[in-house]
Amino acid sequence: MNDQTRLKTIDDFMLNSELPLDLDDLMVILAEAYQVPIALIGIVGQYEETFKAKFGTDLTRINREHAFCSRVVDEKKQFVVYNAKEDPRFSDNPLVTGEPNICFYAGTPIRINDQVVGAVCLIDSKPREMDEKRLKLLERVGALVSQHISLSREHEALKREHGLIEKSPIVLATWRYDTSLRLVHISNNSERVLGISAHDLLEGLVELSDVITQEADNAFTFAMQAHMEGVESHSCRLQITTPSRTIWVSMISTANFREDGALYSVQAFLFDTSDQKYVEDKLNKTNQRMRLLLEASELGTWDWNLAADVNQVNKRWCDIVGIEYEYYDTSARFFRQLIHPADYVNVEKMLHDHLKGKTSVFNTTFRMKHTNDSWVWVESYGKTVETDERGRPVRIAGIHRDITERMERELHEKKKTQLLQFINKTRASYLQNNDLTLACQTVLPELIDISDSQFAFIGQMKGEGETSRLFIHAISEIVWDSSSFTQYNEYKKRNLYFSNFNNLFGTTIVTGEVTISNVSGSHPNSKGVPKGHPRISRFLGLPIKIKDRVVGMIGLANKFDVYTVEDAEFLQPLLDALAGLFYAVELEEARAIAEEKLRRLAMTDSLTELYNRRAFLDECNKVSQKHGSGCVAIIDVDHFKKVNDSYGHDAGDQALILIAGKIAKQNQAPGVVARLGGEEFALVVFGETKEEIHVQLEALRVAVEESTLTYESDKISLTISIGAVFIEDTFGVDFSSLLSDADKSLYLAKEKGRNKVVWVS
Repeated sequence: MNDQTRLKTIDDFMLNSELPLDLDDLMVILAEAYQVPIALIGIVGQYEETFKAKFGTDLTRINREHAFCSRVVDEKKQFVVYNAKEDPRFSDNPLVTGEPNICFYAGTPIRINDQVVGAVCLIDSKPREMDEKRLKLLERVGALVSQHISLSREHEALKREHGLIEKSPIVLATWRYDTSLRLVHISNNSERVLGISAHDLLEGLVELSDVITQEADNAFTFAMQAHMEGVESHSCRLQITTPSRTIWVSMISTANFREDGALYSVQAFLFDTSDQKYVEDKLNKTNQRMRLLLEASELGTWDWNLAADVNQVNKRWCDIVGIEYEYYDTSARFFRQLIHPADYVNVEKMLHDHLKGKTSVFNTTFRMKHTNDSWVWVESYGKTVETDERGRPVRIAGIHRDITERMERELHEKKKTQLLQFINKTRASYLQNNDLTLACQTVLPELIDISDSQFAFIGQMKGEGETSRLFIHAISEIVWDSSSFTQYNEYKKRNLYFSNFNNLFGTTIVTGEVTISNVSGSHPNSKGVPKGHPRISRFLGLPIKIKDRVVGMIGLANKFDVYTVEDAEFLQPLLDALAGLFYAVELEEARAIAEEKLRRLAMTDSLTELYNRRAFLDECNKVSQKHGSGCVAIIDVDHFKKVNDSYGHDAGDQALILIAGKIAKQNQAPGVVARLGGEEFALVVFGETKEEIHVQLEALRVAVEESTLTYESDKISLTISIGAVFIEDTFGVDFSSLLSDADKSLYLAKEKGRNKVVWVS
């Protein structure tokens, strides 16, 4: 009985002859690794063993009664014979006494569905030993071969399935989703069924949007956006036009989602329904004339048999969404695909709660797709009217009422209130944090919500003329490749600028006018979107102006419905509020620049651009609040009056500028350098010891002495005298007193002949 199961497994996996394993190369590697002349894979049938892969022998099959691999099958474990010629079980075996002269044999099982169907074996014509480690490795090879056989069978089955698809009138297509949907597979019968080469579609030489009508493109876009919003299945009809023909294609698509609920891929079947569409169109035209003679009731009714999945509706229900009553699809799937993706999850939850008994009635409002591509608001009220013997709902019935006019009025008022609230929120955030970027980022999600958009950004113009750029305060988090990841990091660091205005959003900046594009690729500036960027199907660009000057913009993209001039007018109060904030920021930045300029003027000597006396004492006060050692020194230009008298005050000014440069170069931060007035300079130098600082001061003195001021045709030599006082600890020191002490040292330096560094003794 067990052997019958095993033989059936061999037959199921086509191991008798049909399934090629392509493992001869593995046998070559195995023989080389184990240094044996023969390696093979044997499948043990009822009467004989068949070699599915081999190296070192011309045999293709042998009788089962002589097969060593039969022992592996019988014992269901690894089997080793170290010297068959001396083993009484095998010494007279024709495979031992004749070709291939087996002396050593090591075989490990091939297991398929828990059945040992054969063995991977090593054969040598001389006796040999094999350690446990190498036998373990052989076991692993057997496991890999077993796995390979299983995969080969699956592969063969897939090839046959694909072959059936290729011959069928149905095209199979798969789109993968990362940041946008990308076609990754389409069956080869695409050209025969659709008139478009599969190669051209996969290579991007032809886009599906290139060969479908605008109406079909809208239907296709809606289907894919619905899947991104969580809709599992959808069906639509597309009109495909190629140079050779025009056909109607029905597309049934199914979404696959990751564990976190994010869309992973979309698979679809596409098949030619041109004949059916022709009949439907003829019937629709007839029924359009007939319906003028029929009265419509105010309420649409529905009656859903859950077990049969049949949802019966009346004519008014169909009229609400513009469907011909005679051709209404009674399946729940058809009803679900009409629901707006933004409302879908809530409708499903409300229905689920009622069917589970959590609510007494099903009552909600949502949008449904009309056949004219508009959205109709309906109020739906339903209740379970029949249950099975276990109390589970089997039938639910209810009514639909068209409340579009009322809802649009209420939503407009609600959005006006919401707009006012988040305008105030933007202002409050800015006033509280004095951070315009944070204020814009705070309200961006609400802006996306109130505008029914998928993406948005808020930007402010920086710079003037040709150097002007759009600084991005807030933008939707979109990352699709390494380049955009770097760009988004710049945004996080508040350093993201757009400088290329030769595109859709740039049109708003350049013209200062509202930009509206509701058909992908139709606007003359529909370019500039990087490769891989999520598709921009609709766009609204809103300029932010101060008087007639464009100071920024808001960009919105991918609204489910079309963008209109009314959308721009509705958001104008937000644009005005942002213009006010941008203006306030401009004034604040200008005031800060002016204050900084005045502060620098108040603290800087105008001739040398060093600190003046006041600023020097302020910096010294900061130094006195820290612990450290250093010195205070006063520098005087020797015989400066003689320079002024001999060459003029302009030469004296040039001399002071030269010496100031030397002092500043020798004493950079954290040291402090200032011009006290006239030809006197002061500095604070830090160092561990008096000797260390003396070296620095002496270097400064020598640097001045070795320099020469060239003034007109004259060469002027300059020297300085330095008086210094050492500070053991700067904390709490009175620098005014130290300046007085340094001044006394300077006087001694002059008495000793000038051009010297003298310390307070």
